[in-house]
Amino acid sequence: MKFNIGIYLRRVFKYIIFYTVLIVAMLAIVYYTSDHPDITFMELIRPGQQKNLIILIIAFSALYPFIGFSKKEIHTNRPMAEDKDSVIRIVGESGFILTSDENGKMIFKAKRIAMRIFRVFEDKITIDYNDNPVIIEGMRRDMQRIARHLEFYFRQSQGD
Repeated sequence: MKFNIGIYLRRVFKYIIFYTVLIVAMLAIVYYTSDHPDITFMELIRPGQQKNLIILIIAFSALYPFIGFSKKEIHTNRPMAEDKDSVIRIVGESGFILTSDENGKMIFKAKRIAMRIFRVFEDKITIDYNDNPVIIEGMRRDMQRIARHLEFYFRQSQGD
């Protein structure tokens, strides 16, 4: 798997911002829904008070792009051009829509905006069908689920 420093740094930056906003929002909810006689909200979130939390956010944001994204090879044992409609249907049933199909690469993005927001707009699934095996790449949990469905489809269609 080829490492791209630009994509990695973009993802790290996005996750730092996303988790910082998420944690500040959760702290605000807890602060404003409970009794807080001796501390203000600004004192609660001041960086000097939250060193461990900041280190945790940065460490997780730096590590997650390595463990949260992957690629997998799927053996089709035939040209995939005849199966493109079925592949688009299978990926669509998993909550993704086709946004591009050029030069032997299909790119899918999540249908629902909430899903895209909580994945920090890093929801792209790429299927490269130039060769056999087909290469599927994206966020690990989505990619693994779609890859299992595609492998099952290609195994079933070999029997036909």
